[in-house]
Amino acid sequence: MHFDIEREGGDMNRKRFAGLSLVAVLIVIAVVVVALTGGTAVTAKGGPRAPGAAQVAKPPAPGPEPVVPAAPQAPLPTKAWTIMVYIDGDNTLESYVCKDIDNELSNPGSNANVNVVCIADRGTKKDNADGGWTSTKVFYCTKGMTATPANAVADWGERDMGSPQTLIDFVNWAKTNYPASHYSLVFWDHSYCWYPDYYNIRDDTSGGDALNPDEQTAAMQAVGAVDVVAWDACQQAMAEVASNWRPFAKAMCASEDTVNWDGLRYTSVVTALQANPAMTAQQVADTMASTAQGDGMTYSSTALDTRFDNLVTAIDQWSVALKNGLPANRSAYTSAWTATQGFADASEKDLYDAAYQIKARVTDATIKAACDTVISAVVADTPVNWTNGSRKEPRAHGIAIWWPKTSLDFPYNPKTDNDFLYYQTKIALSARTHWDELLTAWTAP
Repeated sequence: MHFDIEREGGDMNRKRFAGLSLVAVLIVIAVVVVALTGGTAVTAKGGPRAPGAAQVAKPPAPGPEPVVPAAPQAPLPTKAWTIMVYIDGDNTLESYVCKDIDNELSNPGSNANVNVVCIADRGTKKDNADGGWTSTKVFYCTKGMTATPANAVADWGERDMGSPQTLIDFVNWAKTNYPASHYSLVFWDHSYCWYPDYYNIRDDTSGGDALNPDEQTAAMQAVGAVDVVAWDACQQAMAEVASNWRPFAKAMCASEDTVNWDGLRYTSVVTALQANPAMTAQQVADTMASTAQGDGMTYSSTALDTRFDNLVTAIDQWSVALKNGLPANRSAYTSAWTATQGFADASEKDLYDAAYQIKARVTDATIKAACDTVISAVVADTPVNWTNGSRKEPRAHGIAIWWPKTSLDFPYNPKTDNDFLYYQTKIALSARTHWDELLTAWTAP
């Protein structure tokens, strides 16, 4: 959410007892089984297991059993909203996990109209808050609740938060046990633009596995759409991110720049939703963006409806005009790139300001008109845009776009060795616009 701040079976050999009768063999086997299990039959633990998780034998080394509280005996009545928060603290953010659950998600917590549910994974940095647990637990947040093992409604053991299956399991579990007419899904973790395999929902215990953008959309294809998607995380208010989520949410809330630990103000969001459970998806996203005015540099809401489609069309037409005018206007584009409002990653540029700066430096009427169309579309598609002017970002307008200066600025990924290919094949904006073609021409030697 936040500022840049890292699993166990056995097999028994069969013994042959030559000359023994069938009855004798059965007796021997029974004795062995009783000895291995301490004289009792092995049964499943009470409470829910993570969906799809295999049941394993008890580890041979003795030790205390984990607390696995029971889930609701039956799903609760359908409410107006369920807020689902996907908290990956299995990394350098571990010390903030319980702070947000105890102080914000449980203040005010759930009520008759709103469910507040979170999955939380902690790692090995050993923050001792709420008992210092390290596994993956699910909480139904109620007023005054603390994130202790006894208050969890499910213990899933150690799960990989960078796996799309964990996201699928959580959303399905929450929808089944805490049904609602509307759903909001919030990602709480590190994140870094659209880049795969970096700090995007990264689980350090699971080898640094990250929940990549294409894995997010694959998970949503499995569980169905939500009304609002939000990031209590850095640098996700980008056209690339929004384009991937267009089929799976009606509205989005995110920050163009880095977000410190305060991030989204859950107390304010849930309080507002409880006061008006008839809020639309866009109103919820607007409220989220409006309340995130702590140490976050920027926050905005983005409509993922026809207004976003209009913005995508504008970006496509702008891309074509820019590419056609590149030979005559390269120096103007370079000057505009330098002047455009940027963020923690130099290649992440404010979309409105990019169009504004280019328009100011070219004479081509077609390019100027395309810039105006982008500017108008950004204003229409970002109803709430909050910028902390003291952080020197006065020209942030709520949504950014990836605009590397040269091919040397392409992110390096040791797993793929070519993240621009990922951009072209896994980011929906590339399929819907000519922006990636412009970037290819722009960054060519």
